Order: sequence, then C-alpha cells, then structure tokens
Amino acid sequence: MALPRLLEIDSHQLYLDGHDVTQIRLHDLRGAIAFVPQDSFLFSTTIKNNIRYGDPVAEQPEVKHAAKEAQLHSEILNFPQQYKTTVGERGITLSGGQRQRSALSRALLVDAPILVLDDALSSVDNQTATQILSNLSNETQRKTVIFVSHQMSAAASCDRILVMDQGRIVQSGTHDELVSQPGLYQDLWNQHKLKEVLQ
Repeated sequence: MALPRLLEIDSHQLYLDGHDVTQIRLHDLRGAIAFVPQDSFLFSTTIKNNIRYGDPVAEQPEVKHAAKEAQLHSEILNFPQQYKTTVGERGITLSGGQRQRSALSRALLVDAPILVLDDALSSVDNQTATQILSNLSNETQRKTVIFVSHQMSAAASCDRILVMDQGRIVQSGTHDELVSQPGLYQDLWNQHKLKEVLQ
C-alpha cells in the first residue's frame, strides 16, 4: 500500500531504485506499478473487458496470453461464451480464485515494471499459485515482482524472502537459507509440512 502511495508515509522511508517514493510524481509512480490487492473489483462486463480494463484496446492474443500467465485461460474456455462471458457485478459469477486470477491477468496485461501481489493469490490453491509464480519468474529479468503471502510453498519459490512479525522484518534470505536456520520461517515451514502430511 505504501509503495504506490495508497497509504501516505513520511519521506525517507521507502525508496524505489534509489529514489524516495514521496518525491516521485504520483502519476509516474503509479504508472510503473501494477498493484493487485486480495480483493480486486471486477465490473459487470465480459471477462475479456475486465482483463483489458487497464488497456482497453488490447487485442485478443494479448488478453489470452495474460490469462494463460495467470493460469485462468483453460477455465475461461469452459465459460458459456468463453472470453465474451459476462461476469456480473464484482465478478459474482466467478469463484474467489477466478476473481483473483482475473485481476492478476489485468495487471499482467498492463505489463508495468513492478508487480505487487498483496495476498492476491489467497483464494488460489498452492499448486496453482506456485505455477503462477513460476510463470512470473520468467519475467523477472525485466520486472520486479513483490509477492505478499502466507502461502509457504508458493513463497518458497521466491528469489528473496522477507519474514515479517508484527510489522517488522525479522529474517531475510532465500528459502534454503531460512529453512536451515532457527527462527520464525523455519517454524512456519515445519508447520506447513506437517499440515501437508496430515491432509
């Protein structure tokens, strides 16, 4: 929320490529960031128009590519009118995971250099979330992806993990580094693995 300045912060708190975000023109800052919150708004129009909301003139191949990256394309093909299917106000006709992946498709279509997923895959199963992150990893040479999540298996695939506890960063490193050292991440990972065994 602070990065795109949806939440105002004091100067000299947060930097983007060495620039204080409070000193960057708001239009320029937000133009460089695609932000996907946990609960994104969908409009009562077709799934295609919802995906291309940020780029209304995008053609079908671009829309389809974004949906494939978000692991949504195959499900859209099962909709009554595929990409021309109307989803209803707030996407009421879609599942929670489909709504989140529609919003992610929209962000991917815009193709901003920074993509922020703020618990944006919370309604998506771990396997699908991991596949989405794998798709996004192919983009990280030209895009920074910030993934905020409680999903341990999906987070484990990230290049760098920041572990937060009560609003403070308490650990930082790769999955392999963090899982091998005592601390909150190791505890959470062990709980995650135990739940997998018990399911």
